[in-house]
Amino acid sequence: MKNILKVNKCLISVSDKTQIVNFAENLNRENVKIISTGNTFNKLLEKGIKVKKVESVTKFPEILQGRVKTLHPKIFGGILGDPNNSSHKKDMNQHNLSKFELVIVNLYPFESTIEQTKNINTCIENIDIGGPSLIRAAAKNFLSTAIVVDVNDYNKILNEIKKYGGISLPLRKILAVKAFKTTMKYDSIITNWMQDNFDSTESEDLTLLGKKISTLRYGENPHQRASIYGLTKNNDLFYEKLNGKELSYNNLNDLKLGIKLSAEFIDPSCVIIKHAIPSSVAEAGDIFSAWKKAFNADSLSAFGGVVIFNKTVDEKLAKTLINVFLELIVAPNFTKKALNIFSKKKNLRIIKIRNIKKIIKNYKQEFSLLPNCMLVQDVDNQKVTVKNLKIVSKRKPSKREVEDLIFAFRVVKYVRSNAIVIAKNKTTIGIGSGNTSRVDSVQFAIIKARRAFKGNKKNLSGSVLASDAFFPFSDSIKLARSANISSIIQPGGSINDRKVIESTNKEKISMVFTGKRCFSH
Repeated sequence: MKNILKVNKCLISVSDKTQIVNFAENLNRENVKIISTGNTFNKLLEKGIKVKKVESVTKFPEILQGRVKTLHPKIFGGILGDPNNSSHKKDMNQHNLSKFELVIVNLYPFESTIEQTKNINTCIENIDIGGPSLIRAAAKNFLSTAIVVDVNDYNKILNEIKKYGGISLPLRKILAVKAFKTTMKYDSIITNWMQDNFDSTESEDLTLLGKKISTLRYGENPHQRASIYGLTKNNDLFYEKLNGKELSYNNLNDLKLGIKLSAEFIDPSCVIIKHAIPSSVAEAGDIFSAWKKAFNADSLSAFGGVVIFNKTVDEKLAKTLINVFLELIVAPNFTKKALNIFSKKKNLRIIKIRNIKKIIKNYKQEFSLLPNCMLVQDVDNQKVTVKNLKIVSKRKPSKREVEDLIFAFRVVKYVRSNAIVIAKNKTTIGIGSGNTSRVDSVQFAIIKARRAFKGNKKNLSGSVLASDAFFPFSDSIKLARSANISSIIQPGGSINDRKVIESTNKEKISMVFTGKRCFSH
């Protein structure tokens, strides 16, 4: 193989010393001279590795409590120098610069530090200066220097040295890319931390870095590739899979919406999601009742759905759930007996998410990619309470209707616009989603509500209707009256609000305004 870089001298300066002793021992066997710094030097020397201190090269001691040790022309000249360049070679000979063909560096754990302490000075002290400089220098000079920033690459280096007598150019290129990714991520973490602590002004730049956790089977369709990336130090997922197949792209997309909606409720609730749309939602005195209400409201759509509970799933509920085809069951906890029941279905995905509310509270922004640019918006975290409601009709809603109105408006926020939710007794009985006209959504929601009650108008009587935006015309009000809907909640704000209110009064329906719309596209 061409372009093999023979390694004569290696610089090692690592914070994470995992496998470094074994790696250095193997370098010794290949007659590679090792230069090292501080605690890394002490560790290697203690284990009997042939190693010299960096001061033996620089002829200058570590100073400022270790802040300055490798920042020296003798080190950086040895890394950045190219022996194949005649001008470089002349300078290296003139200044007695010895070439480093291999540099092994990993950085002070700044991310771990800011997770463990609020002490500003401790965090500042753990900002690595020399490490990123060494990494960037070696990565830039990949033609004559190999840089290793990942413990998992040690064996790749050793295998090539044993196989080829040195390190190949293709591997050096791959390592250089990984090196620059490492410093980019490191700098972004520091920048974001400083922005949070030192500068309250809105940043003009946005950095979003993720590390691939796994490749998914496919995306929304089999011909689309898909992966999941972690955004935290340990690439921790927000969920724990207790049973079943791996989650698909569509499962995760449904799950995202489901936990956002579930976080709206305090009392035992059941949220059923189908194709990233709520198919039914219910709140009750206990989790089993919440499931029964949600399932009975739209059992047809529940088939193959994703179900999210905000309370522990027990044996009684598990025995019922096992008889319905579901893609995914999510809860903060499951009893052992419940898990034993679910284990009989090997493909049924059981997902544990301990604190859904906390997860959603930390979910600050939403992103959408466009060609060569990105849309960013704050998460819609508005909450509707009794105090927010403005009664605009002659007829006032009853206490029960107000509770149902607030329930319905919490749900409609997560239904695709134009969005309509019909609810009764804190249960959705008809949802109209994603239609291009609001009146179509109203009609569709009524069709589903009638299906839920098998066409019995009496059962629909006393139900409420929520709209995510204002009614531009009064046609939806007349439809609501035909379905025996008794109360409506909407944002208001149309130029036709007066006509709509007049129609509401004529149909003897109560109506409240929230003052804020909640589109979801």
